Amino acid sequence: MPYIVLCMPRQLRIEYEGALYHIMNRGNYREYIFDVSGAGELFEQTLFDACKRFGWLLHAYVCLSNHFHIALETPEANLVRGMQGFSSTFGNRFNRLVRTPGHIFQGRYKSLLIEDNGYLLKVVNYIHLNPVRAGIVELKDLRTHALSSFPKFFARKRPTCLVNEVWLSMAGHLKPTAAGMRCYHQYLALCIEQDPAKQKELHRHLCRGWHVGTRAGKKAILKDISEGLIGADLKDFVCCFGSDGGELLLQRGLSCLKKKEEDLVSDFKGAPWKVVLASWIKSQCGVSNQWLSEHLHMGHPSNISRMIALETKDLRTHKQLWKKLRTTR
Repeated sequence: MPYIVLCMPRQLRIEYEGALYHIMNRGNYREYIFDVSGAGELFEQTLFDACKRFGWLLHAYVCLSNHFHIALETPEANLVRGMQGFSSTFGNRFNRLVRTPGHIFQGRYKSLLIEDNGYLLKVVNYIHLNPVRAGIVELKDLRTHALSSFPKFFARKRPTCLVNEVWLSMAGHLKPTAAGMRCYHQYLALCIEQDPAKQKELHRHLCRGWHVGTRAGKKAILKDISEGLIGADLKDFVCCFGSDGGELLLQRGLSCLKKKEEDLVSDFKGAPWKVVLASWIKSQCGVSNQWLSEHLHMGHPSNISRMIALETKDLRTHKQLWKKLRTTR
């Protein structure tokens, strides 16, 4: 039988030196944890402590009533270890504050990999404008929202982990000074999206999935994962991300079969190795026949369904191909 992943779906964790992340989580049962007096300050101090301990660079953060957003850079590949320490430390401190035990957040934090500095700027803008979109403050009063990195960048003294050189430069070659931040404050007026439909699309692009960037950039990351160049929790990834999981399996499968992407185009639609590869991918992450048609160049989706049915009915036909694929996990 082909190898099938039986794990529960969880978000992919990718770690490498210099990675950029958009991290977020919300209170358990959507509780308003940051409305508790002193909770926000505890969160900030715990975050700054974690940055110092793990060498993180903090590009932006914001706390609202029941959730937070963080834009983070990890010079070392230590996101998971660091977030475990941060989450447990804040949880313990918060429970002592309210004198009540229990989980603080609703589950595992989300971490979206940010492709490059251009997308980092988009995430930083999104984070800083959260209080405005939530109707907590107006843009002109954004500096009054204390539980955010935004007002900290205007202060003479701030935690050394807080950095703004990269994204200020991307915002128009602005300098990391108070004057540069004032220009950035004006620049944010251009970034406010009033159309509800476009707001929803912006949120989907910057806060969902596992990657913020271009399709080509995501494909490159998947290829690096498949070749072992980047560490990732693969057992959590496959089955969870549909087409993204399919792309990862496609890269791994091609490598096992000693094939290249050009072979997908040049070889005929029903080539045995393509049918086996399609069957193997579909058994693990449930991609559609339309996806297989587009990515493996196998013709009409209905024909793919027929070919996969015949292949999986008797795996002995191309057992050597299956054996090669079963060697990968």
